[in-house]
Amino acid sequence: METERRSTAPDENAGILAVDVRGLEVRYPGADTKAVAGVDFQVRPGEIVALLGPNGAGKSTLIGTLLDLIEPTAGSVRVFGSTPRGALEAGRVGAMLQTAGLAEQVSVKELISFVASLHRDPMPLAEVLAAASLEDIAGRRVEKLSGGQRQRVRFGLTLVGRPQLLILDEPTNEMDVASRQSFWAQVRAAAADGRSVLFSTHHMTEVEQAADRVVVIAGGRTIADETPQELRRRSGGSTVRFRSARPVPSAELLALPGVTGCSEEADGLKLTTVDPDATVRALVVQVPDASDLQVQAVDLEEAYLSVVASAGL
Repeated sequence: METERRSTAPDENAGILAVDVRGLEVRYPGADTKAVAGVDFQVRPGEIVALLGPNGAGKSTLIGTLLDLIEPTAGSVRVFGSTPRGALEAGRVGAMLQTAGLAEQVSVKELISFVASLHRDPMPLAEVLAAASLEDIAGRRVEKLSGGQRQRVRFGLTLVGRPQLLILDEPTNEMDVASRQSFWAQVRAAAADGRSVLFSTHHMTEVEQAADRVVVIAGGRTIADETPQELRRRSGGSTVRFRSARPVPSAELLALPGVTGCSEEADGLKLTTVDPDATVRALVVQVPDASDLQVQAVDLEEAYLSVVASAGL
């Protein structure tokens, strides 16, 4: 059951977008094409937004511009009404990146305490340990941690400076199922306190469970910006899978009522449809030998792949 998140903290940034990207373009020196060729999207305070896209779509470049690591060629990038550098210097942004290294020869609590000493108003150690579920490994040396535990430490370090925007790049890599569920509960709690969250992931179940909105980037541009539910509806509400002993022309299937797309799979054919009942009734007439009929709601991964495919990218 979905519940509405409400912040109990006063929102000093009411009316100011956490992230405001407009017409962003990035071309690397010597490159023939733009890594980012027209991205527009916003993140509101307290909102959790998933950033999706195939490899090479421009996600890493986009994150780099938000962290002042990459200079835009054109367009604008604002973070809480400021430049990315200004927002970072003000301590408003915390980032958890795949490539971030960790000091190995110290304990978890020593590492967090050191990073806290670099901030003007750090979160107390006990609060960081609780918020990132690190109490049980606080005294353990970093070099002894598993991959999933290291990710939890990175998340804790992201929270130390009390940032208002969390940028999380594939944050649950190497975490087991239980750890991922715990992690997203912590992220939702952060959003309930008014923090904004922008994250990338390949786990669509995480997007379903955590994201208020989904921004899909492909070919360096924004091709979708909507809720997970809207993304599924846009791709057709259901899938109909079946087998047939004879080849069935795509034109025949696309002409069936409600059908928005069709494709071949290893063990049969798949239709996407906004009216599965009407589609099935017409299908058994049009293809009398249709067998192994299966009707299912479109899941988010299918919707995402459909959106990317329809963009021709």
